[in-house]
Amino acid sequence: MPANSPRASIPNNRIRTQQWQTSHSQPIHLELEHVLVQQFKILKDMLALTKRERESLLSDPDSVLGVVEEKEALLDKMTLLEDQCRKIVQGLSLSLRLQSEITSIQELLPHLQPEEARRIHTLSEGISSLASQARELNRANQAIALTKLDWLKATQSFLISIFLPDPATVRLKAPRRAEDTTGLGVEFRA
Repeated sequence: MPANSPRASIPNNRIRTQQWQTSHSQPIHLELEHVLVQQFKILKDMLALTKRERESLLSDPDSVLGVVEEKEALLDKMTLLEDQCRKIVQGLSLSLRLQSEITSIQELLPHLQPEEARRIHTLSEGISSLASQARELNRANQAIALTKLDWLKATQSFLISIFLPDPATVRLKAPRRAEDTTGLGVEFRA
C-alpha cells in the first residue's frame, strides 16, 4: 500500500474491521452497539419489574406470579441478545485476528476507533451497573419472599395446633374386648 494512500495511516486491524463492514449490512461495531443498547434497555425494564415485584411481595402477593412471568420473558430476550453479542464479538475478534480463547468486549476496544470504543465501553459499564443493581434487588426480594414463607409456615403450624390436639397428650384408648361388654346385657359391635 503506498504511503500517501488514505489507508496507509490506518492500522491493519482497523482495515480488517472495515473489510468486515463490506461483508455485512452494517459495520460490526454498530451491530455490537445496537445489541448492547437493547441489552441496556432490557436491564432497565428488568430493574423496574424487580422493584414492582418487591411492592407486590409486600402488599399484593396475588400479583407476584404475573411479575415473575414478565421477568422470565425478559430473561429469555436477554439470553438471545447475549448469544447475539457473543457471536458479534467472536466475528470481530476473528476479523481482527485476535488470538484468545475467550474474547471480551474490553479486549476489542483498542482496535476500534476512539469514539466507537468510548460508546461501546460506556454501554458495557452501564449494563454491568444495571445488572449489579438487579442482582441486589433480586436478593432482597428473595429475602422478603423467604420471610413471608416462614411466616406462613409458622401461622399454619399455629392453626394446626389449635384444631388438632397434641399427639403426646392424647392417650390412645385400647378397644374394649367383647367379654368386657357382655356383662351389660347389650352387645356392642365394632
